[in-house]
Amino acid sequence: MNIRYAENRDLAAVARLNSRLKAGGRDDEMPLDPALPGEAQYRPEGFPVYRRMIIAEDGQEVRAAMMLCHHNIFIHGVKRDFCWTKMPLSEGVIDLKYSPAIVQLIKRALDYQPFMMGVGAGTSISEGHRFFVKLRWRRQSVPFFFYPVKVSKVLRGLRYLKNSSRLRYGALLGAYSGLGAVVSGLLSLRRKIASGLSDFEDSVVEGFGEWANHIFYNSLSDYPVAMRSDATSLNIAYPPNDHRYIRLRVKRKGAKTDVGWIVVASKQMSDNHYFGDLKVGTLVDGFGRSEDVPALVAAGINHLVSIGVDIIVANFSHAAWVEACLRSGMFSGPSNFQLFVSPKGGPALEESCPLHQIHIARGHSDGMDNLI
Repeated sequence: MNIRYAENRDLAAVARLNSRLKAGGRDDEMPLDPALPGEAQYRPEGFPVYRRMIIAEDGQEVRAAMMLCHHNIFIHGVKRDFCWTKMPLSEGVIDLKYSPAIVQLIKRALDYQPFMMGVGAGTSISEGHRFFVKLRWRRQSVPFFFYPVKVSKVLRGLRYLKNSSRLRYGALLGAYSGLGAVVSGLLSLRRKIASGLSDFEDSVVEGFGEWANHIFYNSLSDYPVAMRSDATSLNIAYPPNDHRYIRLRVKRKGAKTDVGWIVVASKQMSDNHYFGDLKVGTLVDGFGRSEDVPALVAAGINHLVSIGVDIIVANFSHAAWVEACLRSGMFSGPSNFQLFVSPKGGPALEESCPLHQIHIARGHSDGMDNLI
């Protein structure tokens, strides 16, 4: 196998790999535009945040491929290079003779950059999860939170509740007995009281500017481990011309000083495997001082409620964000959002650097693929 970064001339071969996988009954396919959404317009030349496709080819066809998102991570204030992995795909899933291709690809990629992380990968029975486990990557579930805005509708429509008869009948009882409406009313009252007493205000912004740089570097000391989240990095990940993302800039009312930001998104689902036909809002990403995180979470929830979502979901790992989600009225649920760290990936998820010290959000790497 020849392992190398893909070039434009390789895209036809990658498309043929996608076709063979589809013919073999697989739904996954490798995007033919590997760049991050805002790279072309917002990435200065040489800036260390970018994404490329790495392929394994045998002189005839591409047999495996994976995205590598080059990024920076700050560990106790020290900046380090690392790569997010995204969508490792191999023809070996439909033809066993090509199974070694993805293993060789990962090995060569780790020779190039030993510090890699991945998020997602589903449950313990999913292929992605099993693949990283076989490679002996460290792993842990990133906590999941949900906020049922329209409780009765959520109880009727959430597919997860239909997985067992007890959950299904309990949900229907709650929906049609009036209990759902009561809970919705109590949550709404709680939001209104909290908003009335809040010392913070928020506004929708088109993109991230110098103010976001100040927030990142002034707040970084509160996070033992955090992804680079300055204005340029954020505009590459959540470009101003991508209106699927809503960026909220949060300030202190009296002083009008910036305290942080939060990105949210919403999607109307249609026969979704988890959410049925619900309109789902997501707290995508955010940053600010630990003491101000509750205001950021509240701003995100209030905005999503105002645009009519049925349920709000989030995944956060850092202790300040976990506490803020719970204080906001969100509920904790089972998580299938995994963080994987390569064996030589620094201290992340080792005893000296547990998950609650690492700031991971749903929007990091490829976490938003199914929610925008």
